[in-house]
Amino acid sequence: MTILLVDDSSDDLDIALRALRRTGLPVDVRTAHNGREALSVLHLSGRPDPGERLRPQVIFLDLRMPLVDGFEVLRALRSHAQTRSIPVVVVSTSSCPDDVRRAYELGANSYLVKRAETREPGGWLAEAARYWVEMNFQPTVG
Repeated sequence: MTILLVDDSSDDLDIALRALRRTGLPVDVRTAHNGREALSVLHLSGRPDPGERLRPQVIFLDLRMPLVDGFEVLRALRSHAQTRSIPVVVVSTSSCPDDVRRAYELGANSYLVKRAETREPGGWLAEAARYWVEMNFQPTVG
């Protein structure tokens, strides 16, 4: 089982990775540092990554990134049959109603606003991951 974290902030990725390790979830966590890299590992960029096509259980996707933003990644994910059903959790600093609306219109399954926590940094993201990995049932892909 694989989770893909897409965020241009190395600090946010580090916090998320540590929080996910603390949960003990039996998952392989992959990262992409921008939308272009995410599309490449998912083989949606037109210039596929030479490695195996990644088929994550869930994608946690930042919106505000250079090169290709989260909205464009979401649009690409939903326009391809092989990625259309992958749950996408948008993770953003923005709580702007227009951003939330647009993310859902483009096919987001959930929208989380990033939080700064001192006691358990990234705990909110780890709990969301636990839901998508352990509690949510998805159709099998044949």
